[in-house]
Amino acid sequence: MTRDRFIRHATRGLWGVRKRDAALELRGAIEDKIYRHQLCGLSEREAEQAALRDLGSPHAIARDLNRVHTAPAALRATLLLGVAGLLSMQAVAQIPAVGSAFMPNDVDIQQCDVVTGQAMADRSPAMRARMDRLLAQAGGMAGLREQCRAGAFATLGPLLNVADLLTALKAAQVPVNADASASSALLLKGGSTGSIPQVSFQTQTIGGQRYLPGMFLITFLQTVTTQPFTLTGQTNPVLTIGSARIPIGSARAPVQTVDVLVRGLSAARRTDTSLPLPVNVMPMTTTLPIDPAAPQLAVPGTDGEVFAVVQNILRINEDRRDADAPETLWVRARQNGRIAFTDELTPDIRLVNSQEELDQATARGVKAAVVYRVNTANLQHPAMTPVPAMQVRVVTRP
Repeated sequence: MTRDRFIRHATRGLWGVRKRDAALELRGAIEDKIYRHQLCGLSEREAEQAALRDLGSPHAIARDLNRVHTAPAALRATLLLGVAGLLSMQAVAQIPAVGSAFMPNDVDIQQCDVVTGQAMADRSPAMRARMDRLLAQAGGMAGLREQCRAGAFATLGPLLNVADLLTALKAAQVPVNADASASSALLLKGGSTGSIPQVSFQTQTIGGQRYLPGMFLITFLQTVTTQPFTLTGQTNPVLTIGSARIPIGSARAPVQTVDVLVRGLSAARRTDTSLPLPVNVMPMTTTLPIDPAAPQLAVPGTDGEVFAVVQNILRINEDRRDADAPETLWVRARQNGRIAFTDELTPDIRLVNSQEELDQATARGVKAAVVYRVNTANLQHPAMTPVPAMQVRVVTRP
């Protein structure tokens, strides 16, 4: 639903000046909420939808507005205060953001030059051609250095400030039993009594503060609470848990939601057998520089929807058909109708309907992929639904 349609439904039953004034008041409240959600990293479309969800049912607002404008004057002021509260306070509790940072080596230009130089030297013509395409896409070496400085190829991706995260969860009334006495590990027992088994998370120290790799966020939350939670937004998402909304990430070290999801899904599969994933799977994050000439998948749905792709291309290339060899897991949001799923140039990839069919293709040495739509409404128990192969197609980039 758009804001205009929401306002039409919410002001139904009012007429003339009363309808105009109520619509202006409501539009102002919506636009203020949109602005606040955008500050938390949501796109304009995502922020609008979040703002409308905050306000609740437009039919309930219409009922309250009609009560205000048809009530006796003596009662009208009291009801107006109630509607004002509805418009201004319906947003769930907002908590300061959890800061993020990169490891110093990950944004070191000299290190970037070393890696690029190694990639360009003593490699096959195909590898050098790939590097030439990557450089052209980045705008030359200067552009590649700028991407490196921005952490685009950071090995661990952005890391989350542990103190911020624990403070935010405490403010969200999520009990966390943490032991940070070890120099490089964070020990956790979830639940108010520590009843959820202990898990150890490796941390990094940056500028004297502890940081947790952002890719462990979902596993971290599943450890400390049994509450449902979700992430909204593609970059620097907002974590919603209970009645709290916690912005995750910063402009200097932006967190990509799909990178959090790919690690969360692969980790969840170890205990959640309902997820249609192989037990041994290699997550592929957005920090992997993808060849601009690599094909993509055209998938059904709307832009912003999240899809996961399991494919065996790396296994086939390395001729590893043993059961212990990992397949790769790509999680990407649909953009312009497409998602990335490989760094290989060949478009000769078979699309299949299940993990069983993928295993059969692997046994025959056939490159194949299976696509899933990811339901992120409750990441405490994420769900994946297969997309029929006939609805997906490999698209070669121009």
